[in-house]
Amino acid sequence: MPTAKPGASRKSKFSRSEKIAIPIIIIIAIWVVYSLAQPAVPSSPTTSIQTTGTQAAPDFTLPIVSSNGLTGQTLTLSSLRGKVVLLEFMEPWCPHCQAEAPVLEKLYTQYSNNSDVVMVSVAGPWEGATAQDAAGFIKNYGSSWPYVYDSSGSIVNEFGVTATPTFLILGKDGSIVARYEGDQTLDTLSAGLSAALTAS
Repeated sequence: MPTAKPGASRKSKFSRSEKIAIPIIIIIAIWVVYSLAQPAVPSSPTTSIQTTGTQAAPDFTLPIVSSNGLTGQTLTLSSLRGKVVLLEFMEPWCPHCQAEAPVLEKLYTQYSNNSDVVMVSVAGPWEGATAQDAAGFIKNYGSSWPYVYDSSGSIVNEFGVTATPTFLILGKDGSIVARYEGDQTLDTLSAGLSAALTAS
């Protein structure tokens, strides 16, 4: 009768179900760590439209960025009262913001002769994005409208932005009349501006 080798019973230390469960647990743990490492404001491929009524937009004063970097000038949102404002929240690294840049350029051209419409993009700091990154974006995409840089991300948070790009349309009284998240068509944004102009 053969004798068992010392330690032979260790081969059955884990049951078959445990051997299957351990890799699954490891995969879940890796996914959790990966999820926590993602930026606070992710880019958004989805399209959603929310009409917000007459909620007043929080005021801000932020430094203006050009294709050469910070200009030393600032823009105060409340100074645009009396105009319909398209406010974009974006990140220079966001692929959906990059895809929207040509759309916004066409929109700017469409309304460039209308003194009642203003476009402003707010660049955030997530993923380490800097004012110089915003400047590079402006240069690469030939953006013609004003950009400002929110170095702390506090304005992004104050507006409740959770994904980029996010677009807000403000009425002439400074109220938020429409909110759009994700990729938008030229027709969608143009219709939103036209509705705000008509209502004011």
